[in-house]
Amino acid sequence: MIRAAEDDQGVILIALLWILVALSVIALSFSRESLVEVAVARNSRDLGDAYYVARAGIATATYRLMERKYIAPPVQGVALPGPPDPLDLGELPGDFGGGSFKVEIQDESGKINLNFVGEDQLRLLVEGVGIGKPDSDVIVDSLMDWRDVDTSNRINGAEDSYYQALPRPYKTRNGRMESVEELLLVRGVTGDYFHGHREEGMDGSAVSRYGLSQYFTVYSASQRINVNSAPLPVLLSIPGMPPQAAEQIYQRRKTKPYKTYAEITQDVAIPLPPTAAPFLSTDATGTYTLTSWAHMRDSKVKRVIRCVITLDPREANFYRIVYWNENVANF
Repeated sequence: MIRAAEDDQGVILIALLWILVALSVIALSFSRESLVEVAVARNSRDLGDAYYVARAGIATATYRLMERKYIAPPVQGVALPGPPDPLDLGELPGDFGGGSFKVEIQDESGKINLNFVGEDQLRLLVEGVGIGKPDSDVIVDSLMDWRDVDTSNRINGAEDSYYQALPRPYKTRNGRMESVEELLLVRGVTGDYFHGHREEGMDGSAVSRYGLSQYFTVYSASQRINVNSAPLPVLLSIPGMPPQAAEQIYQRRKTKPYKTYAEITQDVAIPLPPTAAPFLSTDATGTYTLTSWAHMRDSKVKRVIRCVITLDPREANFYRIVYWNENVANF
């Protein structure tokens, strides 16, 4: 009887131990869920706060651009002493409401107009950002078909017969493109090719891949390219542009933006061919793409807003917003 009682006590002890283990697992699970919920709530709060910090960055950059144009415009061809203006370098950092923003400022004249670009320059750019054959051939031919007014497609292109057979059919533009986002409708242009991504280069630095949206515009009125705001792939796509000359222009303008076309030819050690001259400019158009990255202090959550503004004294606020996007990929 004594042994039976001891056996019963042992069973009860083991059962209690299992109950304690189960309760510990449940408590740990609740603890982890609580931590996740707290992290989600914190990230949601930081994301909301960062939105207004990003908007503050847009407002600050807009004001600085208006101030320079309407109040204290720079004197062309005259280099003032002191560090270069962040607006000329294309990047404006700042703090607001417990967070920080960084606004990338790019004059639309530093991009290639989708409605004016020729086939050869288009091919150079598409292949220059890393899109290889046969995809590059499909994109180039399809884009030319998208713009032209006829209904016959090129060898690697596409017209209505292709787009109408898609699960969600639509028709080609067959005319002037109204937005850069139209590229996503063109055969061969994937989301990755359009938005791009970052990857690690051979030296360990971050390298941009693809990202056609960064190099095209529909807002400039000329095929001339502002070298002070043009990304390197755009400079490399200029007909006849030597790669070494494009690299020299790109590196020099980071610390000392060019004031005149003559300054470009004098500064670049490699002679520029006559075919490049009609595409080079230092003129700002007054239309800018502003991309604002923002985050709160001690937070890894970022918010990105991109817009296109045009400075226009005829407007009530002396500028107008022609494009606004709060769903920009953060890469």
